[in-house]
Amino acid sequence: MKKPIIIFMILLILLPANLFSEPLKGYEPYQEGEFPLWTYKIRRAETIFFGSMIITFPLSILLHSVARSTGIIPPQTSGVNDFLAQAAIAGVLSLGVSVADWALGLGK
Repeated sequence: MKKPIIIFMILLILLPANLFSEPLKGYEPYQEGEFPLWTYKIRRAETIFFGSMIITFPLSILLHSVARSTGIIPPQTSGVNDFLAQAAIAGVLSLGVSVADWALGLGK
């Protein structure tokens, strides 16, 4: 019973999906005013949020490790708790970057 399932799963992974798709007839760019303005702002905010995670996540790991080794914060009971704390710090920092960009954009 396991062998047919494994073979089926391998076929699903290895079988390219583009064999069954239709070719694109031509590129059609977005029209002016096709999307409301707020969707552009949300797209910019999420791009800045996830783009700043590249910087804030390693920075939060470094600062959290330094704070833990100097005794500023107590060590966690497991590595998962450390990782969750570091991810939360990185998320808050990235959210701060996105909010700062939004606030600076209000002045324009």
